[in-house]
Amino acid sequence: MADIPMRHITRRLLDENRALDWLLVALSIWFFISPWIIRFGGGAMGSHAAWDAWVIGGILFFVMLSAVGHLEASQEWMALVLGAWMFAAPWALGFTLLRGASWDHWVVGAVVFLIAAWNIWRLRHLPTAATTISRPPRQPLV
Repeated sequence: MADIPMRHITRRLLDENRALDWLLVALSIWFFISPWIIRFGGGAMGSHAAWDAWVIGGILFFVMLSAVGHLEASQEWMALVLGAWMFAAPWALGFTLLRGASWDHWVVGAVVFLIAAWNIWRLRHLPTAATTISRPPRQPLV
C-alpha cells in the first residue's frame, strides 16, 4: 500500500484550518459589534463588558486574520487564551448581572476556545496522521 504524500495531508489540513480561521475572524467581528447589537447597557458594568468586547474582539480579529492560511501554533495558542479570557471575563470584570453581555462572552469564548483547542490538537497529531493514512492498492488494468 502506498502512503499518501505529506503534501496532501498538509494541503487538506491547511484548507480545514483556513475555514476555521475564517470562522474565528467572523466571531471576532461579531464580538466587536455585539455591544451595539445586544445593547450591553450603560453604567460601569456595561462599560466594562463593552470595552472588553471591543478590545478582545479587535485583538482576536487581527490575530486570526494573520492566521488565515498559515499552520502556526502560536496564533492558535493566542486564540485559545483569548477564548478562555472571554469566558472568564463576566466574573473577572463583574458584569454577570448583565445577562446579554455575559452570555455573549460565555458562548463566543467557549466556541473560540474549542476551535483553537481543536486546531492545536490537529497540529500536534499531524505527523501521526501522515504515517497512518494509506490508500488502497490500485487494481491492475489487465
